[in-house]
Amino acid sequence: MTQRETVAVIGGGAAGLAAAVAAAECGDRVIILERMDRIGKKLLATGNGRCNLMNSGPLAYYGETDIVRSVMALMGADAQRRFWNRHGLALREEDAGRVYPATLQAATVLDTLRFTLEKLGVEVRTGVRVTGLHRDGDGWSVETESGRVACDRVIVCGGGKAQPKLGSDGSAYALLQAFGHRLVPPRAALTQIETDTAPIRGLSGLRVRAGITVLTGGGRMKQERGEVLFTDYGLSGVCAMQCARWITPKAELSLNFLPGWSGENEVINDLRHRRNLWRSSPAERLLTGLLAPRLAERLLEAARVTVRERTAGSLQDGELQHLARVLLDFRLKPTGVKGFESAQVTAGGISPEAFDPFTMASELAPGIYAAGEILDVDGDCGGFNLMFAFGTGILAGLRGRESKDGRKIG
Repeated sequence: MTQRETVAVIGGGAAGLAAAVAAAECGDRVIILERMDRIGKKLLATGNGRCNLMNSGPLAYYGETDIVRSVMALMGADAQRRFWNRHGLALREEDAGRVYPATLQAATVLDTLRFTLEKLGVEVRTGVRVTGLHRDGDGWSVETESGRVACDRVIVCGGGKAQPKLGSDGSAYALLQAFGHRLVPPRAALTQIETDTAPIRGLSGLRVRAGITVLTGGGRMKQERGEVLFTDYGLSGVCAMQCARWITPKAELSLNFLPGWSGENEVINDLRHRRNLWRSSPAERLLTGLLAPRLAERLLEAARVTVRERTAGSLQDGELQHLARVLLDFRLKPTGVKGFESAQVTAGGISPEAFDPFTMASELAPGIYAAGEILDVDGDCGGFNLMFAFGTGILAGLRGRESKDGRKIG
């Protein structure tokens, strides 16, 4: 028979809630310690409130990704589907493998977890700030501003530094660093990019489909395609945000406004067709039907194509060639990225190198576990970050066991 233990879970986010459910299903007494006034605040904000739980497609992770393969082999999309099904959450899959709750409401996910915790008798303490962890005989003492909590093991799920107003302020790093775990300097990821704004003046609020390539030292660091939102400080939208973690002082952005086209020759031929189509019309109408007028104006300017008091028919082949290059390779200098207040996730964090990938147990401090965004693993948009959080949380709760009635948790 599985021995009943007392487990303290630090953090009431995705990883912490999953860990608490898994541990309680194994028969443990579980106490969640959450510093916010309620659990799951950040979870409610994910996926624009729709909560993209996971992704059934190819893995898209960064940081120290060796642990990801092990975690997903045990607790990947299929196992997590079974976990949610066991607790009554219906799912739906959309494009690119994105999996959501069938209601498309993050509140449904949180309710499922809250009611399951209640059913399992998990104790939830909110407004609790943890200040340290200490050995206490064969167990542990979790020190808080309001007293100590004695337990047999501790699962640290305090998150990273992204969106501190929702509970992730980076304070949990020190709890693991105290035992020798290495911290990879955290930085904002999945956030907006700040750029030189002169080349994109007047475009704020405009959404376009485009490709973005991050160039550093002549090499391609990252390529993305999707929606780009121009802002008064630079670029937003999923496409831009997925490039944020590669922005360095030497980086340059290349925007392709015709990402589905085969190349420069196709674009030049189309521009020649447009020259004939709008031959007697003002030259600024050349890109009508192809791009939004505000964007067309900026790109004609960037290509140094003078259109004032000219007809489209007067444009020369050389000008069309310059314009084609700008359409496919519009350069923009990034000046930085928005900070943790705007970021969806943290790049960097506690290195997972000293954690068992099958149980998430610390190899430096027996009885200590970690899960979720506190670790140096981050993923693309599309459910990858929540999938890692839930997967590692469940594994930490299980620590290699099955539920108390012999059923598989995942």
